[in-house]
Amino acid sequence: MQSPPQAGTVATERSLIWVEGPDAASFLQGLLTSDVVALAAGGASYALLLDAKGRIRLDVDVVRDGPMSFTLATSPQFGPELAEALQRYHFSEDLEILGPEASEALLLIDTAPPAGATVLTGRLSGVTEILVDDADAQRLALGLGATPFEAVELRRIEAGVPCIGIDTSATTLVQETGLEAVAVSFSKGCYLGQETVARAQHRGAVRRHLRGLAADGPLEVGESIAADGREVGIVTSAADSPRFGHIGLAIVRDAAAPGTTVELGQTARPATVVELPFR
Repeated sequence: MQSPPQAGTVATERSLIWVEGPDAASFLQGLLTSDVVALAAGGASYALLLDAKGRIRLDVDVVRDGPMSFTLATSPQFGPELAEALQRYHFSEDLEILGPEASEALLLIDTAPPAGATVLTGRLSGVTEILVDDADAQRLALGLGATPFEAVELRRIEAGVPCIGIDTSATTLVQETGLEAVAVSFSKGCYLGQETVARAQHRGAVRRHLRGLAADGPLEVGESIAADGREVGIVTSAADSPRFGHIGLAIVRDAAAPGTTVELGQTARPATVVELPFR
C-alpha cells in the first residue's frame, strides 16, 4: 500500500530519441529487454538496455508511433549514452536515428491522462507520465496544482520501485532489482545481455536483492549497511514516511535476508531489512 491519494502534477524532463524505418522494430528488438515487436501503434513498454554481460546500463520507455517509427524516452542523464549505443549497434539496418532532444513531461498523480496524450509506461500505482510541449500549460488545462517531487519519491520508495542510476550501479543485474517482471520478455528472441538474464531466471543465480530498510531514525543515502560485521550494501534511497516511519532502499547481499537486523554507517545504529513493498 502507498500513501493516501493526493491529486496533482509534477513537471519532469525526458530525453527523446526517434528510431524510424523498415528495420526499426527488429533493430530495437535485438537491443532492448522488452518485446518491442509486439507493441501496437500507440502502445508503450518499459525496457532496459544491458551490456554484453547482462548488467543494467539504463532504462527507457518505448512508444510505438506507427508501423515503422518509435519514440524512446529516457532520463536526461541517459540520453547521450542511449544515442551512442543505438549508433554503435546500427550497421546495415534500414532506419534512421534522430536525437537526443530534450522534452518536458508531466507526472499525473491520481489523475487520468487527457485524450490523445503520449502516455509512457508507469511503474508506480496512481502515477501516470505523459510527454508534453509545455508542462505549465498542460497543468493549467487539467486544472491541477503542482505537487512536490518528494511526494512521488515517497510513493516510489514505499512501493519498492528502484530508480535506475540511483538504486543501481554499473554492476547491477536485472534480477537483483526485481525488474524482470516488468521490463523483460522471456518469450522473444535474443537481445543484448540475454544469456545472463535467462541464466539468472532459470537458475536463481543472483546473490543480491533489492530490499527495504526500516529504522528508528532517518536513513542517509550512501551510508554503509553491515551484517555480522561485514558490509552487505549501501543505502541508495531514503524517505520519512507518515505510514512506515524512516525507510530506505538498498540492494543487499543474501546474508541480509528480510527480518535481519543490520548496522548503519559508522555509528552502527540498527535497522531491519524488510520485503518490498512496505506494508
